[in-house]
Amino acid sequence: MQDHLDVDLDPQKINAFWTWLASRQADLDALTSPDYPFWDELLEHLQAVNDGLWFEVSAPGEDDRELVITAQGQWELFPLVEAMVSVAPELPGWIPVALKPAMGFDFGIKYEGLDLNPNGIWFEPLVDPDAPEVLGLRVAIEGFNVDQEDDFANGLLIMLDTALGEKAAATDVDLVEVCEVPDDPDDEGFLPFAELASYLAWRKSRLTH
Repeated sequence: MQDHLDVDLDPQKINAFWTWLASRQADLDALTSPDYPFWDELLEHLQAVNDGLWFEVSAPGEDDRELVITAQGQWELFPLVEAMVSVAPELPGWIPVALKPAMGFDFGIKYEGLDLNPNGIWFEPLVDPDAPEVLGLRVAIEGFNVDQEDDFANGLLIMLDTALGEKAAATDVDLVEVCEVPDDPDDEGFLPFAELASYLAWRKSRLTH
């Protein structure tokens, strides 16, 4: 995987976005779901900076809300997202966040009619001795069927972004393949999906020594 790709870091576009958003603080404060008209307006202005950018907002509560600027796993846009958040103005009641943060493995998702839960997922590391810096994962998912292989794979990528954080998912895992769960995952060399973050930390420590 390349470490860097030139991306248009246009200060004028970035500043124009933040200036506009700061002027619409009341609309931002009221934003709770994509059903609210300001959602599309905010997305339109964000994608005027780069059409690969998206956003998420945390639910209202007692703490400051998070405005997450995401590149949807497109690692070449990570420098742009980080540069944008680094110059964000003060938005009272809000914390701008660069890229989706790691949320851990205590969650499940529905994707294209599939119910995906970490408790029903295992992974097997795929490492080539001639290229130890490249990590692949063979991921076994309960209920897997070949007819929906793409849906299972895409749902899994969303889970990786959520569990590991967007940057780690894109930079620590180079390729993923999905398969059905073997009769005895432990015996076949698979590990519980919830242990993936610990495995990646262990792997990093090995590669840096």
